[in-house]
This record gives sequence, structure tokens and C-alpha cells, in this order.
Amino acid sequence: FCVYSFEVRLSTPRPPAGRQFASASLREVRKSALEDPRGMAERLAMRHTTDGLDVDAICSTEDQFEAKLRMLPGMQDADLLDKVVLVRVDHNVVKKGVIHDYYRVDATLGTLFSIVERGGRPILMTHVGRPRNKTDGTIVVDEHTSVQPVVDYLERKLHTKFVVPAVRKNEHGIPALDTSINLLLKDLHSRKIGGIYLPNTRWFTGEESKGEEKDDFARQLAGLADIFVNDAFGSWQAHVSTVGITKHLPSYAGYLMQEEIKGISAIINPQRPFLAVVAGSKFDTKVQTLTAIHKRVDHLVLGGVVYNAYV
Repeated sequence: FCVYSFEVRLSTPRPPAGRQFASASLREVRKSALEDPRGMAERLAMRHTTDGLDVDAICSTEDQFEAKLRMLPGMQDADLLDKVVLVRVDHNVVKKGVIHDYYRVDATLGTLFSIVERGGRPILMTHVGRPRNKTDGTIVVDEHTSVQPVVDYLERKLHTKFVVPAVRKNEHGIPALDTSINLLLKDLHSRKIGGIYLPNTRWFTGEESKGEEKDDFARQLAGLADIFVNDAFGSWQAHVSTVGITKHLPSYAGYLMQEEIKGISAIINPQRPFLAVVAGSKFDTKVQTLTAIHKRVDHLVLGGVVYNAYV
């Protein structure tokens, strides 16, 4: 899973695996797994390989992996003094308007501290949940997938003020950033506020769109800042807020992102015995990586939907 996330950021983005696998229901997946689990895994892996993602090659080519690590620009190399820094974080911790685990938020505090300590002014953004209906394209904008609980926590934790910009929404979400954000940018520069926290990125029409809507949203985000920092290792989808934005701003890896990537070395060159534990509900996004990891581990422990498909 980690290897796949890393490769997405350093190669040509591809559509989320779930979109390609949408034609098969979970029941069909489980039936196929029962009848021929290895064959099903190989078919799915082949589907991803033809999209330009060869997980086996990534896992087996240690020199290439180390070379890509050396090429990755870190935020420690960026000049942040008096710069507005747009930071993509993975604060997807809100469930029906409530945070049950603050770990992901706390893990990004080092990056935020470094930005402010070096004279930068932060704008944060994250996705929360899945507000988009993939059938009809409508986007539900409500308190269940709002970033406000995260903002409230950051204000209590850091004793500073974060502001969420006003938005105008319709049935297809938020079509564009409201011009009122310009006033917040002035307050950010003058240090009247500690930071800006954008609304849920998946509330915006352009975040998961293609073509003109996608490009327009990327340019709108880029117009807010001088530098982009990606600290959201777990947000692997090639959306505007993770990939599209990098075409318009100097882009760097945050400290949390760098630590996560370093952890991949334990998979590329593991100590023995090597035990892998994989669980979760997103079966289709893990199968191709499981196929590659299975060839390298001594023991593989499965849980959740992934386990159910293989029993």
C-alpha cells in the first residue's frame, strides 16, 4: 500500500483503482476470490500494470527507489520567509461531524510549526469522507464532512485562530473559491489570523473532475499561495489538491511525508522474518500491492474486507 502511494506521486497519475473496479460488486469479488484467489489477484494486478503501475518492478528495483528518494524535494530546502504556503494534509478524521482519533492531526504539527517558525503563513486543506455521489455527480455539503471540527481542535491545541472561508454551493458542490478569501489573505499576511483552512477539498466541483473544471480549480488554488507542501501521504488519489496543484507551484514534501516514505525502505529491503499485516474495507485498492508483497514476505496477515474475500 505504501509503495503504491509513493509511486503515484513520482510518476504519471492514473485514475483511482476503485473507478476501474466499479463494474464488479463486492459479492462478485468474494465469489471470484473463493474460486480462484491467486488468479483474481493476478488479473487485477495486470489491470494496474497496463495503466503504467508495475508494483513488482517498484518493489524489486532498490536502486531506482533510492534514486527517486534523493530526487524528492523536501520543505527544508524551500525559502518560506514571508511566503504563503499551501499545505495538503490528511486530516480525514471526521465521522459525522466528530473526531474520534486526533493522531493524524497531531502528526502534521511538526510541519506546521516549521512553516511558521521559518516565517511562512499556512493555508491548510484536506478531504473529509466521500461527499460525492459517483452515480449522478452531486456533492453533499453539510456538517458531516466539514473540516470545522479539525479547525476547532487546532485552535485549542495551538492557541491561534484558523478561519474557514465562506463558500457558495449548489447541488454539484462548490463551483469555485469565493472572492472573499482575498480579505482573509490580507489578514494572514498581517498576522491577524494564524492560518486559513479551506473547506473540504471534495466539496469543490473541480477536485475530482477532469478537463476544464479540474484545471480551473488547480489555478484557483495556486493563486492563493507561493509554495505547495504535500504532507498527505495517505491521500494517494491523483486529485487536484494532491497532483494538479503541483503543475502551478513549486512543490515540496512535508516532514510527515518524508518520514512515511523513509518507512518504505522496510518493505524494499526488509529484515527477516518479514511479517505484513493488511486490513481495511477498500479491497480493490490493495489487491495489486498484496500480489507484489506476497512474493516478498515470510508471513501475510489479512483483516477486514480483504480477509473476508480470501477466506
